[in-house]
Amino acid sequence: MDGIINVYKEKGYTSHDVVARLRGITGERHIGHTGTLDPAAAGVLPMCLGTATKACELLTDKGKEYETVLLLGIETNTEDATGEIVSVGDVSNITDEMINEAVKSFEGDISQVPPMFSATRINGQRYYDLARQGKEIEREAKQIHIDAIDVISDVTRCQLAEKDLFKPFSDTMLARFAEEPDPEEGRWHWENNDIRKDENKDIPVIRVALRIACEKGTYIRTICADIGKKLGCGGCMERLLRTRSGAFSVQDSHSLAELEEIFSKFNNNCEHIDSENKNHIDTESVNDNEIDDSKSKDLVDCSNILKNILISADMCFMEYPALHCKEKFDSVLNNGNLMRMRHFKEYIEVPDAINRVYDSKNEFKALYEWVENRKLYKPVKVFISIKE
Repeated sequence: MDGIINVYKEKGYTSHDVVARLRGITGERHIGHTGTLDPAAAGVLPMCLGTATKACELLTDKGKEYETVLLLGIETNTEDATGEIVSVGDVSNITDEMINEAVKSFEGDISQVPPMFSATRINGQRYYDLARQGKEIEREAKQIHIDAIDVISDVTRCQLAEKDLFKPFSDTMLARFAEEPDPEEGRWHWENNDIRKDENKDIPVIRVALRIACEKGTYIRTICADIGKKLGCGGCMERLLRTRSGAFSVQDSHSLAELEEIFSKFNNNCEHIDSENKNHIDTESVNDNEIDDSKSKDLVDCSNILKNILISADMCFMEYPALHCKEKFDSVLNNGNLMRMRHFKEYIEVPDAINRVYDSKNEFKALYEWVENRKLYKPVKVFISIKE
């Protein structure tokens, strides 16, 4: 099974949990994700299956967009609501104008120190493993770029326990994707419990929602913490929703429960076609003219849904022009060899740097890069299975 599924990761799952769950749902063993999303966060997590796993590295480099709830007045050791409170600040003198000015100051090129509770490695160890051992090491700041950062809610002054007083603007994804309940016990738990427990409920805080478009490697909770430091009251991230990862949006994502239902229905009806069709989700031999019972009709309907869910890898690279191989040179392409202009159907006067390359049957095979000094194309990433 080759392609990409736009998964909606619910709060409580690690990215690796989603990989394991999707293997069970689809039966495909070769699955990879396109960028870690913290267990406490929700949102878009594109999953690559089969030959499309070769796109994981390229898709991880794509830009991301998030909507987050910034909690001003509290600092935690994890920079989010899953940690322990390390300080409480005074928010009584913080105005809306001060918040807007501080938020906008993070737009553009900025320097960011990765948090200790992060997946960054040093000498083969994750920062979060060291943090759990009570160790803190000096971290080197890195340069990142924030394309845009905007306030997307009213500024709400309240107590920590008064979450219901805060509402994002109605046109935001935070408003559309209502906050999920805490995950069931046993699947995942807060590292140090939620800061919003009874002994902290009366702490005065400010809540405000932000939309942040950024490059890979940006820590949204660190931005929240740094905004709090800039305002002098401290801050942390209370909630995070990834709304976009490259070309994939949260509006078009599918929950694991939804995927499980669709694949289960498909597999339960597969006795109406042979095993080869089942493995390839190919319904060309099962169409409306050949079926005469409701189960077969359900199979076709479900298969069509699966085809819409399973996105071809080339759809992630539509910004690059397409080249189509001449039939007699298909073998050159399928072997991942260097290619020349004469191998393609298109007349190319000024070659583009990166190209989507298809065989003569219009099946996506690879990304190729033009090498000017050699006047040829070399493969960047080949999406061809071993059986081919």
